[in-house]
Amino acid sequence: MDMLNATVEFLGGPYGIYTLGGFYFGIVLLERLYVAVKGWRYNQADAWCSVGLNMLNSVIDIVIGMIVPLAIYTLVYEQLRIVDTMPLLLALLIAFLVHELSYYWEHRLSHRIGLFWAFHAIHHSSNEFNHTTAARGFWLDGLLRTPFDLVAALLGVPPVVFLAITIVKNAFGIWNHASYVGHLGWFEQWLATPLNHKIHHANQPQYIDKNYSQVLIVWDRIFGSHAPLGEHPVVGLVKPVHDNNPLTAQFAGLQQLRDRMAHADRWQDKLAYLWRPPEWSHDGVCRSDCPKYAGLAIS
Repeated sequence: MDMLNATVEFLGGPYGIYTLGGFYFGIVLLERLYVAVKGWRYNQADAWCSVGLNMLNSVIDIVIGMIVPLAIYTLVYEQLRIVDTMPLLLALLIAFLVHELSYYWEHRLSHRIGLFWAFHAIHHSSNEFNHTTAARGFWLDGLLRTPFDLVAALLGVPPVVFLAITIVKNAFGIWNHASYVGHLGWFEQWLATPLNHKIHHANQPQYIDKNYSQVLIVWDRIFGSHAPLGEHPVVGLVKPVHDNNPLTAQFAGLQQLRDRMAHADRWQDKLAYLWRPPEWSHDGVCRSDCPKYAGLAIS
């Protein structure tokens, strides 16, 4: 128990983010070496774009995605928590379950609300699937997660415990972008394995908006968003992005949102694109994001 306490204190403290960063770059390097030994194709330009996007957004994201949410979480924990103290194992379990459901629903909403999809789409903009893709993102992505995470604070989970769980689960989220892991048999039924997550990144109609979970794929089964493997997944956006310059690629989702809004003349319709699903259009015409809705009047 002393070792568990020390691990939680370490991962939930100031060194946790450095540990996660080291894990990311370490596993990216190991994957690259493995692919080289195997002689598999590896898109170097796309990988460097993903790493560049990660570096560009890291400084801002530490403030927007970590410091501010942590301050809010700590305030709620100190002022409003229901339980004053709880055993560490119980706190870890609650933190895990809350973070799992928080991740699932924030992720799902980010696919179904136009503006938040514009933020999240950059994560899907790579046409490759490997560990570098895991940290490809936009600095405003994930804003919706903070209100969900506060459930753990209200229940009395200490901030250090919730941060430790977040670090461990994010490390798992980096691993589940592995290009070298095939079918894992029984584990595919329960975990968000690389194969399950590759399906999430695929742009075929049957795979779009499926397999949102970070660690346990059971949430997708419970909430009706699970897709098993059928056709070989082809990753990337429905309207592919081939820009490997991180300075411009980071705005791919916002650019596609702007392009959709430009088709509308009325300001009411333009604003509707911000909160309607990405496949919606004011005139029922399917454009860049909706192959599974093609031929239907979307209203």
